[in-house]
Amino acid sequence: TQQRAEIASPAIVTLVVASALTVLTVYLSGQYYEYANGLVAMVDFLLLGAFLWQSLVSRRYWILGLPALQSIVCIIHVAKFMTPDILPRVYVAGQGHWSYYQIALILMAAHMHSVRRKTLRNWLRDRRPSRDGAPNV
Repeated sequence: TQQRAEIASPAIVTLVVASALTVLTVYLSGQYYEYANGLVAMVDFLLLGAFLWQSLVSRRYWILGLPALQSIVCIIHVAKFMTPDILPRVYVAGQGHWSYYQIALILMAAHMHSVRRKTLRNWLRDRRPSRDGAPNV
């Protein structure tokens, strides 16, 4: 619905653009997480800033989970920069799956929002007017 698109589209577009930029920076740099990549870290820190900004201006609480999950990604970057001896597989494992949780959170929030709107709309439609004619809402 229209309301679902208004809530979830800025977050999902931000996540898709950041994912595309991450893939592009990995491809252009030629490093596939063997070393800490400054460009990938920059994209992830920018994404953290974008999610923080969205959570500050949003009226919804679900969006607070996005910067929390993204901060885990940024902490993993910092750990790799501080200790380059971390195995590449461990680094990839730490980086790779957090965006899936973010996508699941966005989709779940959009679904729950549409269910809540539909329930409220049905509840308001089924309300009967009071005996004195004053609205019940």
